[in-house]
Amino acid sequence: MEEGKFNGQCWFRLHLQIDSSLRNTTFALLIDQQGASMIYLNGQLIQTYGVYGDSVGQEVPGNPKMLPGLIQFDSSLNYLLAVRYSNLNANRNLKVFREAEAGFTLTLQDHKSAVQSMFGQLNATYLIFFLFMVFLVLSLVHFLLFIFYRKQKSNLYYSIFMLLFSGLIFITFLSNGISEYPPLRTKAGFILSIAFPLFFIPMSGFLYSLFMDKIPRIFWITIGVAVLLSLLYYFNLSIISTLYVIYVFLIWIEITRVVIRAMIKRFDGAWIIGIGVLFFIFFFAFVMIYIIRYGDISLKDQTTLTLIFFILFLCAILSIPISMSVYLARDFARTNINLEKQLEQVKILSAKTLEQEREKKRILEGQKEKLEILVKERTKELAAEKEKTEGLLLNTLPLKVVNELKENGKSEPESFDDVTVYFSDIVGFTSISALLEPKILIGELNVIFTAFDDIMEKHGCERIKTIGDAYLAVSGMPIRNEHHAVNMVRAALEIRKFMEERNRTSEINWQIRIGIHSGRVVGGIVGVKKYIYDVFGDTINTTSRMESNSEPMRINVSETTYQILKDKFKFTQREPMEIKGKGKMQMYFLEG
Repeated sequence: MEEGKFNGQCWFRLHLQIDSSLRNTTFALLIDQQGASMIYLNGQLIQTYGVYGDSVGQEVPGNPKMLPGLIQFDSSLNYLLAVRYSNLNANRNLKVFREAEAGFTLTLQDHKSAVQSMFGQLNATYLIFFLFMVFLVLSLVHFLLFIFYRKQKSNLYYSIFMLLFSGLIFITFLSNGISEYPPLRTKAGFILSIAFPLFFIPMSGFLYSLFMDKIPRIFWITIGVAVLLSLLYYFNLSIISTLYVIYVFLIWIEITRVVIRAMIKRFDGAWIIGIGVLFFIFFFAFVMIYIIRYGDISLKDQTTLTLIFFILFLCAILSIPISMSVYLARDFARTNINLEKQLEQVKILSAKTLEQEREKKRILEGQKEKLEILVKERTKELAAEKEKTEGLLLNTLPLKVVNELKENGKSEPESFDDVTVYFSDIVGFTSISALLEPKILIGELNVIFTAFDDIMEKHGCERIKTIGDAYLAVSGMPIRNEHHAVNMVRAALEIRKFMEERNRTSEINWQIRIGIHSGRVVGGIVGVKKYIYDVFGDTINTTSRMESNSEPMRINVSETTYQILKDKFKFTQREPMEIKGKGKMQMYFLEG
């Protein structure tokens, strides 16, 4: 072992000369340690605490702080008390957990006094554990109250404060000797030291939520500073102790300001909380200033002062939880009283309302049958009108657009990138129509366009409009469809087949030209008083050019549509043609 430095294992020896009055008297041997030890008296092993090992894995620390061992001196005068001590984790505990106590404290005491002291310490330990459980339960109860009524943020802050406070008491519980495993106390104490700056944050939030209209910005700054201090402690900054003291004094000043302001303005319950908070702050501020000034508080041989200090210390520790609990209990009781009064008023109002309803019921019972008949008739009329209106809308507009008008009262224009457009007209319609009576002409067009509508609907396409003998339809809007081109050419083939079959039996032989093109289209409602769903874009113009450059009873398809369908349908390539406004274009006849 290096001189003046503890390397983890060593022997400690104490030579004793026993007075004759102390011989054959039983003493209690008490040890408070962080590692493992073997105690020898005149070379004879009398006690073992923990498991002494030659490596970290073999050593098992043990601290029987509350379990005295018995020792008795015989008639000899000189004794050698030797302690073989091991704490292989000492350096690690210092570097990682800031645990500076690496050694042990050995005490010899009258065994009766030691037993009495042990029972007193046990009672204190049980009291500490009881307080820990009380504050933990308070934390859980108020957290549940916050869950069920989240507007009362004070319950959340109080719950967090009680949780941290119970953690502080739990560390005290471990340090009081109930835990015989020192590493547990070391780690718990380290965690508490890291979390210490956060201890007063929920108290500040509790006070702000009660006595201020909104949480001030300084609250969030305080949280940031607390987190920063915790990180600095974790990385073992050299001046962290000074920063902790400054931080505590600053946050105490802010809490004192908030409490005194609330007490001066006579906020409800401010005096209840203020007394507890101010007593805590003033007491510990005095203690901290005294320690900074004089080094420590020494009350040796002053039993009365020690008792008074202990009572004041206990009152200061419990002052904040008790004052907060009293305030919240009072607030809860007031809320219950107010609820009872409101429930009583509700009962009175309910009784009056019930009586009024009974009177109304008596008045209405005589007219019930007549009203039911009138309601049924009116309902049927409204249903018929609604059905008629929806039918008219569906005949005029696409179903999607109708649904948008019903839900939102309007339909926004949309742009569709992938749409296939159909355009057809009747060859020689003008000359043929001049020879027919109007009634026959309209009847023919009605039959043809009705069949077109049925075919388009069958293939998921949408008729847009008819202009004289021209028929315009789309696929892929207003409901997008990735098979828009396939659906449209199938509809076109079926339309051509329908016209061929009809011409075989009809007296009037109608020939149609069909043009198809795919591309981007914009669709939307035009007009205000008379809704018309129309389509726009260069794709419409190009489709019209496809139709005008087609041939009777043939389907002329653009290069764009051909590229989409060339592997699924049969086409005949045409010679490139000069198209008005488009230049030369490649077109194809759809064969089947």
